[in-house]
Amino acid sequence: MNKRFRCVIAGWLLLMLCACTGGTDEPHIRYYRLASGQSENYLANQACQRFCDMVRRETDGAIQILPSFDNELGTDASALEQCVYGGIDFVRTPISSAAAYAPQLAALQLPYEYTSDKHLFRVLDGAVGQQVMASLKDKGLTGLSYFYAGYRCFFTTGKAITSLDDMKDLRLGTEDSSQMKQVIPMWGAEAVTLPPDEIALALRTGRIDGAESTLPAYVDSGYYQLAPYWTYDRHSYNADVLVASSETWETFSQEEQTIIERCAAEAASWQRDHWQSAEVRAMLHASRSGCYMALLDEEQAEKFRAAVQPIYEHLSDAQKEVVQAVQALADSD
Repeated sequence: MNKRFRCVIAGWLLLMLCACTGGTDEPHIRYYRLASGQSENYLANQACQRFCDMVRRETDGAIQILPSFDNELGTDASALEQCVYGGIDFVRTPISSAAAYAPQLAALQLPYEYTSDKHLFRVLDGAVGQQVMASLKDKGLTGLSYFYAGYRCFFTTGKAITSLDDMKDLRLGTEDSSQMKQVIPMWGAEAVTLPPDEIALALRTGRIDGAESTLPAYVDSGYYQLAPYWTYDRHSYNADVLVASSETWETFSQEEQTIIERCAAEAASWQRDHWQSAEVRAMLHASRSGCYMALLDEEQAEKFRAAVQPIYEHLSDAQKEVVQAVQALADSD
């Protein structure tokens, strides 16, 4: 074998070796999907984007979570179903939807259950919130964090709700998975179950007279243009949950799981810090657009609270234990 031929063979072997080992200098990139409703401008989705960005940075680009908003991957219910089977890797969803898989979660969003934001945070950040979140595990979902979802109020097309009597004969839209379909009739109104993407059309065509939501979602979804009467009744303080498919979760190493959990907690903290300003911006936008913002006085609020007390009596034993734990953490003043 002459010298020239040996050089050619050596060069060929070197190229083959580089081709086999050249990828070791670059991380193996794994892609995952995150589903969430509302637009990319919605504060909870900004937090989801921060979560995805932080995970990418913390893993040096090895784990890249691609978010999809505006129900691009399906409604909350369908996205969660896909998540259970690993079709979607992460989902940000209201507790009301996740409660279909873990009924204890429903005990965290009962009407008039909380006395303040601080009361809610004590529950979510403490043992009660973590214990309830863990109940998702048996259903194929791994809970990562709670996102604050503010308080829910009513909005209507014809007039503001200022008393319990105003609820009589109103048709109010709600999701089929929501506990509100049992609560709304207790106030004298009719609950009309609808998928989230049909509420706007139902308002426009007069199929419903109103619905209930948080103030930022009311503006972000464009409902304020169709139902310009908003009533500050604060009938429930809510949270969303960020969950992972347990099937996906088990593919991460312990170190990666720790990173993802930390990023989820930081994103949730950021979102909570910015929620109040998001509510103020939404209120100003709605009022400047001609919406009427009414306040339910304490006398009427007490009538609303009294009317829904029977729902507490029909809880399961496990749910009643959660409610008792929540009440034990109520504001003392």
